[in-house]
Amino acid sequence: MEATEFQALFEHSSMGIIISNQEGIIEKCNPFACKLFGYQDSQLEGKAIEILVPKVLRERHIRYRENYNKKPTSRAMGGTLTVQGFKKDDSKFPVEISLTFYKDKDKNTKIVSFVSDITERKKAEDALAKLTGELEDKVNNRTKELSDALVELNNSHQIIEKEVEKRKQVEKDIRESLEREKELSELKSRFVSMASHEFRTPLAGILSSASLLDKYNEIGDSEKHKKHIVKIKKSVKHLTNILNEFLSMDKLDQGKLAINISEFSILELVKDLNESMEEIFKKGQTLIVTNNSNDFLVKLDREILHNSLVNLLSNAVKYSAENANIYLIIHENKDNFSISIKDEGIGIPKEDQKHLFERFFRAHNVTTIKGTGLGLNIVKSYLKLLDGVISFESEEGVGTVFTIQLQKELKE
Repeated sequence: MEATEFQALFEHSSMGIIISNQEGIIEKCNPFACKLFGYQDSQLEGKAIEILVPKVLRERHIRYRENYNKKPTSRAMGGTLTVQGFKKDDSKFPVEISLTFYKDKDKNTKIVSFVSDITERKKAEDALAKLTGELEDKVNNRTKELSDALVELNNSHQIIEKEVEKRKQVEKDIRESLEREKELSELKSRFVSMASHEFRTPLAGILSSASLLDKYNEIGDSEKHKKHIVKIKKSVKHLTNILNEFLSMDKLDQGKLAINISEFSILELVKDLNESMEEIFKKGQTLIVTNNSNDFLVKLDREILHNSLVNLLSNAVKYSAENANIYLIIHENKDNFSISIKDEGIGIPKEDQKHLFERFFRAHNVTTIKGTGLGLNIVKSYLKLLDGVISFESEEGVGTVFTIQLQKELKE
């Protein structure tokens, strides 16, 4: 990514980005952050960072900043601090702040603050709490009503039984409603935490590499210059893939993913796959394609099949070592065919395999490898649209093979 492209990312980001020095003086502030706090462009530059903190908290914030400067660390969304922001018009609003740091060309430490306005999220949480309270009140009120009815109708066993059944049903409905609300809340929290973490890590890498580019350009170190260009490109590609996964998940959830059937060659599809995967292969990795027959045509949604195979191949690359072979095996029958993706990577622990296609699930042996836990869930949903199925075999430390099975022609 060139400096102009990074500047565009900084200026047009929909998140506040503030860069300050170790003395807490703001050196740079993107337009979104200025607007967030009610300032015009560049008005914040040269000001102490505490101008954005409520007055009663400024002394405490200075101590907090000084302690952070002694041992700065990158704190992603999972470790964010929720505080009150202080606008130019003296109004307050809830913000969520994540921090990272980098060294400039003079070895000076610069602190980068990512600021998000969470007013709407707070409102949603308050609304959920209110709804939960209302539902609990309904349970209590209904329980009281049924208890009173039991006292009044204690001479009529049949009526009492009906009221008891009615009460149980009401309580069951309310419990189920509360469980659904709880699941939605947990899903939202996991999504926000995961998405923020997955975005902030490559963004911090982009920021660091972009800063180093200037340094290596000045000293004429072309190899390190190229290395950081590659790092930035990979980070941007990673962000793009995450966005595509989120968009695919949303379309699948809303039933808005259209099926476009066309006739195409399987070997042409595999050729395109190989070319599109070259950028992400690790050093020495090779894709080996085997086919039990000649080329054949299918009538399916080419993009959905392509995206499904890209996801499976990406996993094979990600969880395999350098210089490893990855196998794509095509098996054709009369009316159907199968494609298997085999790797010799880290494998999937046996106890995790039953959860593998669940949304956001990641096996416990991949915690140090980037991922959203959405890919296999999306692939399974994709294949369902094509009347296909996916299966796998895996052994930890040995490798994994995923196999998809499809009819050659999908009926419209």
